Amino acid sequence: MKINLQKEEFSYAYVRAVATVAGCLCERTTPSLDGLGIDLILTGLK
Repeated sequence: MKINLQKEEFSYAYVRAVATVAGCLCERTTPSLDGLGIDLILTGLK
C-alpha cells in the first residue's frame, strides 16, 4: 500500500473515531461525491 493511501485511510479512521465520541454517524461517500471534494458525511444523532 502506498504511503499516501495509508495517510488517507488513517485520516478517515481518525475522523470516524472523533465522530463516534461526539455521538455522530460517519459515512464514506461514493466516488461521485468524492469527485466534488466530499469524502465523508457526518450526521448528528441527537
